[in-house]
Amino acid sequence: MPNLFANLVFFIWPLIVMWILRRNTTANAIFIAITCSVLFLPSGFSFDFPLLPPLERDSITALSLIFFLLVSGKKIRAFPPGFPTKILIGYFVTIIISVELNTDPVMIGGRFLQGLTHYDIVSSLIRLFLVLVPFFLGRQYLNNLKDNEGIFKILGILGLIYTLPMLIEIRLSPQFHYWVYGYSTGNFFQMMRGDGYRPMVFLGHGLGLAFWFATCIIAILALKKNKVRFTKVSTANVIIYMLVVLLLCKTWSAMLYVGVAMYAISKVQPLKQVKWALLLSTLILLYPLSKATDVFPDREIISTIQQYSLERAESLDFRFVNEDLLLDHALERPYFGWNGWGRNRVYNQYGKDITITDGRWVIEFGVYGAVGFFFYYALYLVTLYYALKNIQYIRDPKEKVYFATLALILAIGLIDSIPNTGMISMHLLLAGALLGQAETLKKQQLLAGNSNAKPLN
Repeated sequence: MPNLFANLVFFIWPLIVMWILRRNTTANAIFIAITCSVLFLPSGFSFDFPLLPPLERDSITALSLIFFLLVSGKKIRAFPPGFPTKILIGYFVTIIISVELNTDPVMIGGRFLQGLTHYDIVSSLIRLFLVLVPFFLGRQYLNNLKDNEGIFKILGILGLIYTLPMLIEIRLSPQFHYWVYGYSTGNFFQMMRGDGYRPMVFLGHGLGLAFWFATCIIAILALKKNKVRFTKVSTANVIIYMLVVLLLCKTWSAMLYVGVAMYAISKVQPLKQVKWALLLSTLILLYPLSKATDVFPDREIISTIQQYSLERAESLDFRFVNEDLLLDHALERPYFGWNGWGRNRVYNQYGKDITITDGRWVIEFGVYGAVGFFFYYALYLVTLYYALKNIQYIRDPKEKVYFATLALILAIGLIDSIPNTGMISMHLLLAGALLGQAETLKKQQLLAGNSNAKPLN
């Protein structure tokens, strides 16, 4: 049960967003507000207003940003011309079709799952729009290459600040959310690793925190590559300290991501980084196909991991079993999915929910089907494609490093969405920023080409 302080923080958050917008540039304010909402607002807290989808930390931040930007005279261009906008529109249309194909009620055991109505079309479209607000704002207001150094510094500073509660939870157990907001989130036993704990602070799960913290380290690696300091301590020492904290988080995937990024940033040219980011991200499209056709070698992978860690193998096996159950159910309505009200989940003969949805991909596939899954991930892949096609126009080597690192972070986020739900708002914000910058580069190149053209006689 959320305490009074949780309610107070949630409802004064719009005022804090307004203060952030007044104290910072628009680009930095948007990035700070969205990032801090993930880091500090209560996880799993929501409030139902009449005729609106439930408001939680992401949606109240999105609404606050839109409102105060409009009040200050800014414009919100959610659907500017271009191919990525066509993908967005396709995603919205998919939602409408999905609702229309799920008007039938479902009865499983003693559980009744209601059919969707025309009201759900409106509700679903509003919910999707609010989810995509970080992408819209990133595309419009973080579209300048010079913004990257600023947002990387912000990530570094926030990462350093967050190490304090992380270290406390590593030592005492993940209780910060309970101490501050009066209730716990996630499964406490999942946060136990060996003879210690995996911190989660306010993010709701230790995996999400480890991934976000890894993102901070990757951003700092780019700053070090460009010989930029953001604290009085040397950037190299900051990286060493944060690597130790990440190691204490006991999340091997996050450490692997940082290791790959460290090699790429230090040894691989930015153009090749973006190319590999795009190629590796296409795995997200192949994974469901390999699972549906029983080509993916999940048993072999588990057998291999058992040789090194029985605990890790059991955890992975649990994920694969749940994915198989959810995918089999999703394939009963393969094109446009089961939509909302828990219809995408699997229940036993008594109506009890017997599945856990860990991966973002299986949620998209189950709720909106293969078509919705395609449009959701196509938005990211097209962004990386635009980045690859336009990175050649960047002249400043430092800006090229930041741009390539942004693409690398996005690709790692996509790959991480196979096993984990991830931080959707952060993924979308960074994707919007990367796409906006790529589009700006393309426009600048077109203008330069036109200005150099010889006039016709």
